[in-house]
Amino acid sequence: MELTFSQQTTAFLYSLIFGTAAGLFYDIFKIIRMTFCKSKISVFVLDFIYVLIVSLNLFIFSAAYMFGFVRVFVMFGSIIGFLVCRLTVGRLLSLVYCPLIYFGERICVKISRKIKKILKKLLKNSNKILYNVNKNKGIFRNNDNNSVEKADSFKNEKKHKERK
Repeated sequence: MELTFSQQTTAFLYSLIFGTAAGLFYDIFKIIRMTFCKSKISVFVLDFIYVLIVSLNLFIFSAAYMFGFVRVFVMFGSIIGFLVCRLTVGRLLSLVYCPLIYFGERICVKISRKIKKILKKLLKNSNKILYNVNKNKGIFRNNDNNSVEKADSFKNEKKHKERK
């Protein structure tokens, strides 16, 4: 089945829109990557997921508008739409979200430092408490042979008090 010129033109224009949408979708992935991914492996995995999602959607787009045929002009239209989006809107958006991400990271670092200081103090205090509890175990020891008494034997405690 042959496509008419108007169908091909419409498919090319839709592929330009698809490429623009893929560029905006890439900006979302870029924000996620800049915020959460610090290692090369996580960046690779996130980029691989992006390519997988966009290529699957390009295949579905081709199947819907081109009756299952993959046409070169559809791929070129998608690439052109992506590049135009990245070089215009993508740069403008990166001027906005890059400083916001760096500002958010600085705030998170300051907050995490304060939380670490608080936790360090709490752990130090709890360590002192545990140390003192451990040190005061002698309360439960018998003076005669330093053997540990049973915790539930209140009778022995009463007898010991009565002797004094």
